[in-house]
Amino acid sequence: MLPSDAQINLLLGGGIDSSALIAFYLARGATVRGIHFNYGQPSLDGERRSILALSQHYAIPLTTVDLGLSIVSAQGEYHCRNATLLLAAASIFPAKQGRFSIGIHSGTSYYDCSKIFMADIQRIFDGYFGGCIQVEAPFLEFTKADIFNFCTLAQVPVELTFSCERRGDFPCGQCSSCLDRRILHESS
Repeated sequence: MLPSDAQINLLLGGGIDSSALIAFYLARGATVRGIHFNYGQPSLDGERRSILALSQHYAIPLTTVDLGLSIVSAQGEYHCRNATLLLAAASIFPAKQGRFSIGIHSGTSYYDCSKIFMADIQRIFDGYFGGCIQVEAPFLEFTKADIFNFCTLAQVPVELTFSCERRGDFPCGQCSSCLDRRILHESS
């Protein structure tokens, strides 16, 4: 159980991973605050609909920030995205100590979804904040199927989530996020 005054600043993208983290932390007694960024992603409209619905469902405060930039996607991977978003979240955080969480998981080859990345980004945060800000990724060793199973057990409203990398109006059905989601739904 987390301390009763534990506040988690959760990076919300509107997908299954970050949505599951809301339930994960609330079940542990934490106060959850959502943060969502516009970084020029094509899926912005769908993400915003999802995070607004999820923040209402769970009654958590939500901050949305327009970064004023566009992170370029190279074959579906946004280089430096997770580091950029974590550092941006910390830069708007008013307190001198706290906890940030991100919904990265195993099963990908991306550096910014790895244990090495988490250790590296924590070292950067330690340099800036003297060890007073912690970065967490509770699902780091979970597969996508593990997260989906957690959603089922925790009754996460998956129907409110949005998972597409290419479109914001409705899922394209062909990107890796759409394919993951289809496979998970078909296997359940």
